Amino acid sequence: MLFKAFNNFYLKYLLAISVIVGGYLFLYVFDHYNNHQHFTLCIFKRITGIPCPGCGMGRATLELMKGDFAEAFLYNILSIPFSILIIISLIWMFVDLFRQKDTFFVYIQKGMKLQYRILIFVVLVMNWIVNIIRGM
Repeated sequence: MLFKAFNNFYLKYLLAISVIVGGYLFLYVFDHYNNHQHFTLCIFKRITGIPCPGCGMGRATLELMKGDFAEAFLYNILSIPFSILIIISLIWMFVDLFRQKDTFFVYIQKGMKLQYRILIFVVLVMNWIVNIIRGM
């Protein structure tokens, strides 16, 4: 029983960290081998022709990796707060791994208050409208 809990703890954290870091590495390598030519992987945009709230997030993240915050902001306004949340999450998970305490996933599973859900929904809709107007 103790062995199983020990393995699940490390497996869960290492898997989450690997997925996040792997995603960023994939984005960087994919961009590098395509000579920085951008095309959309967004299924919603390919089907409807309308950008989704997340369109431009990949290009914005690449610009953030280069340190160009202004360009990242232009590609997708939510890229900066999203990247800050990702960095905080990674640090939090590494601290949990080091301390062998499961606080990150416990916090995530608590759920969010209704007013925060509404706020996030409104922000996403506003970002979606901005993306549509810009033609991302």
